[in-house]
Amino acid sequence: MDQFQNVITSDNKPYGLHRTREERFFKGEKIITLRKCAGKPVFTYTNFDTYVSATFYVIKTDRLNQKYLTGLLNSTLIEFWLKNKGKMQGNNFQLDKEPLVNIPLIEIPKPEQQPIIDKVDQILSLKKDNPAADTSVLERVIDVMVYALYGLSDEEINIVENS
Repeated sequence: MDQFQNVITSDNKPYGLHRTREERFFKGEKIITLRKCAGKPVFTYTNFDTYVSATFYVIKTDRLNQKYLTGLLNSTLIEFWLKNKGKMQGNNFQLDKEPLVNIPLIEIPKPEQQPIIDKVDQILSLKKDNPAADTSVLERVIDVMVYALYGLSDEEINIVENS
């Protein structure tokens, strides 16, 4: 690239690279999601080095257990919240920093997070063995736990599930 340095028009010298991200975002435990998606947003937990393009959003935090957070983010309740309070482009979810940091997450003591973490572990194990595995029953169990965590009434659950 040195031979083209004179013709690169970017202000970000020397090679026109912009918006570089720190390598720590790609290493270790993290959650990855598509920035724009049609249908239900999917948040994927990884615990290995994963280098993704800007098409994806990488979530790393020390505030919450990453698997617990994965369970919450993939729940029907959070999908409902993102659809109604997040950022939409037509029928597409736009999962950028602003809508994600505004999700009203409930922090509970680590021992109380364990049931959701266990279900996420079961889903990860099943998907590792068979990426096409049907995990809908486990996902439904997480939904029920999330509804209880947020103290939703039957009427509120009905609104979320039928929207």
